[in-house]
Amino acid sequence: MKTVVITGSSKGIGLGMCFEFLKHGCAILVSSRKKADVDSAVKKFSDQFGADRVAGLTCDVTDLSQVQALWDTAIAKFGKVDIWINNAGATNTTLPLWEVDPDEIKTVINTNIVGHLYGIKVAMKGMLKQGSGQIYNFYGFGSNDDKKPAGMAVYGTTKRAIRYITELLIEEVKDTPVQVGSLMPGTVITDLMIKAIATMPAREREMLKKGFNIVGDKVETVALFLVEEILKNDKNGAAINWMPEEKFKARLQDPYYQNRDLFSELNLDV
Repeated sequence: MKTVVITGSSKGIGLGMCFEFLKHGCAILVSSRKKADVDSAVKKFSDQFGADRVAGLTCDVTDLSQVQALWDTAIAKFGKVDIWINNAGATNTTLPLWEVDPDEIKTVINTNIVGHLYGIKVAMKGMLKQGSGQIYNFYGFGSNDDKKPAGMAVYGTTKRAIRYITELLIEEVKDTPVQVGSLMPGTVITDLMIKAIATMPAREREMLKKGFNIVGDKVETVALFLVEEILKNDKNGAAINWMPEEKFKARLQDPYYQNRDLFSELNLDV
């Protein structure tokens, strides 16, 4: 039985992946800054899969001691951590950079970059000590050169940084028992995504929604793919990509995706 720790996993893609890992026979540790969200997820999963495979802990990933506590709690409960996924993230209000609130800039930078660095630091030390393990980092808007959406300067900057960190780390762990990989979920309709869309001007919002109806996907769809690919992977440097270029191009030509209303399917009013 593999043990998985996912930061920021009480909602969205993190929660979806917890569910899929449990379905595939793994043990999981749920984490979030909000205790109520953690407790809710732990109860739901424990009732469905058994309390012996579920743990939870509140965690602000910008606090190194709290990130360390995730590792320590998982070790105390399960004896090891096989997979560590840095998922916790924050996004900024979709405004021009000079109009974004300074406190919001600080939150996004600290959560997305410092949080990942702390997760890597804790997981690497623990996995080197236990002699095995895998670390995965999430890419997103800004990770690739061709993605520069308006209003996403702060968030995109953090994701470009995560790509650099991940690629560097893949090289650094080559002679160790630890493997590092990247997760590219494509456009997943999550609370984080809805928050970003809702703050856009109406015209831009409708244009973006049209694009999302073509390339976007539900949490459960992407979570299943990512989990199955992670569990199959046994190599350092894995790049697990839900929406490669050929799939993206195929969707642009597919009438189903051209006419889909994903937001209505999910009962979302944005």
